[in-house]
Amino acid sequence: MSKTWSRRAFWWGGGALAAAAAVFTMSPRVMAFHRGAGGFGGHHGFAFRLGDPEQAKDKAGMATEWVLRTVDGTQEQKQEARRISDRLVDELQPLAERHRELRAALVREFAKPEVDRQELERLRQDGLELADEASRAAVSAAGDFASVLKPEQRAELLEWANRMHGH
Repeated sequence: MSKTWSRRAFWWGGGALAAAAAVFTMSPRVMAFHRGAGGFGGHHGFAFRLGDPEQAKDKAGMATEWVLRTVDGTQEQKQEARRISDRLVDELQPLAERHRELRAALVREFAKPEVDRQELERLRQDGLELADEASRAAVSAAGDFASVLKPEQRAELLEWANRMHGH
């Protein structure tokens, strides 16, 4: 098995839910660094905030349902996957708040008459740590989601993902 295929298998097979949930929950906050507080908008279609956990859980739940429909998931699988996506939103919620605080600190620093490069570096490091925490949560959820699927469902999901991405 090639390294490229292994990575695809991990992210598309086992990681479809976590990736969808992370996109639906965390990405609007991360993208806020250069788009303002609103996050995604317009043509992206995911203009909601993690500030409303119930809305984020609904969006992640819809993504979960959609993914499981593509592989004929059972009702039990859908319920377990929903618990995983809800837990991921709960884990990302405090990270979103920390992201907002980090963004505000960055804005404050750039508003000063003289920018402190050491402070910028500290903020950059904080941002990397925050991204690492979000990534760990997403990968953990991906592993949990992968365990909900049967091997043949993961294979089917891989095939579907490859078709969607032209591979």
